[in-house]
Amino acid sequence: MDREEIWEVEAGEERRPGIIHIVITALLIGIGAVVGAFGSFTLPLGFGVNFFWPAIAVQNIGGIWYGAWGIIAAALFPIISNGIAGTPVYVSLAYIPANAFQSFAPAWAFRRFKADPRLKSGRDWLIFLVSITIGNIFGAFWGPLVVLKGFGLLTAESVPLFIWGWFAGNEIAGIVFGVILLKALSGVVINTTSFVKKWWA
Repeated sequence: MDREEIWEVEAGEERRPGIIHIVITALLIGIGAVVGAFGSFTLPLGFGVNFFWPAIAVQNIGGIWYGAWGIIAAALFPIISNGIAGTPVYVSLAYIPANAFQSFAPAWAFRRFKADPRLKSGRDWLIFLVSITIGNIFGAFWGPLVVLKGFGLLTAESVPLFIWGWFAGNEIAGIVFGVILLKALSGVVINTTSFVKKWWA
């Protein structure tokens, strides 16, 4: 199966949202919440921002494999994981645009440019790296600058540290765990009926 075929709905192929997608969304939320909570206790800066956050891989890969379902999970699971780590709910709710975009960026890029989730070529790698980086840059400015500074939770002096912490913590973990997951499991996932070629099915 080449990269064009991965995203192409074949003649006679019927794809529609189903219970399996709801189950997958719930699983992604559960996995993300556990991994996110673990990340929140390793090298934490505070308010759910960490120098190393493995749960970003759930956001990135969830969107690539499962489209809108993965994005929904990406937006919601940090509310749980941040809550476990003691972040106020209103802060986690305000993080939703950043968390959703961090999943949307690679999901859109892979569909728009027909990249292979198995990372078969240099082009696939480039699309993956650029898309998650764009998502992380947005998140790194939205979270600390718009949310935390906006709520008066950060001093002006601490904003750069939190921006860098969010970006670096997501970027490094996203590359390490994202590549492992894509290379190890994409070959299986893209051949299942739960794989989302468009946005919902």
